Amino acid sequence: DEVKGSKELAKWAFAVVYTRGFGTPDGDFCVTPMADMFNHAAEPDVELTYDEDGNCCVYTVRDVPAGQPLCLQYADPTNPSFLFARYGFLDESCNASFCKIMIKQPSPQLVDLGYDHSRMLFTKDTGDVSPEVWD
Repeated sequence: DEVKGSKELAKWAFAVVYTRGFGTPDGDFCVTPMADMFNHAAEPDVELTYDEDGNCCVYTVRDVPAGQPLCLQYADPTNPSFLFARYGFLDESCNASFCKIMIKQPSPQLVDLGYDHSRMLFTKDTGDVSPEVWD
């Protein structure tokens, strides 16, 4: 009963699954042992696929020198909001920067002007604001 009612344990379990799981082509979400050991890269070295029995298969998508870590793409690198929210890091190889102005209760005037914190993404090279970001 103590374990079942532990909010801290439930938070930990959720975080483990949420940050180490992968979406499958049929819309499922699964934790694949050892697949969470791959690092993220905007230009991945490997892709995950699943066979008809649900087994995870990893294939290289380009030549990889011996000794180099294998990386996969966790998410769209042009939307760092998702990477930051889910995994807690920013992809420094991407030209987009995560920058949000968070106003808890924006005034009706700000909303009418188009304020939406999900659109506050800037390109680090030019300073341009991206047209739209969904997170």
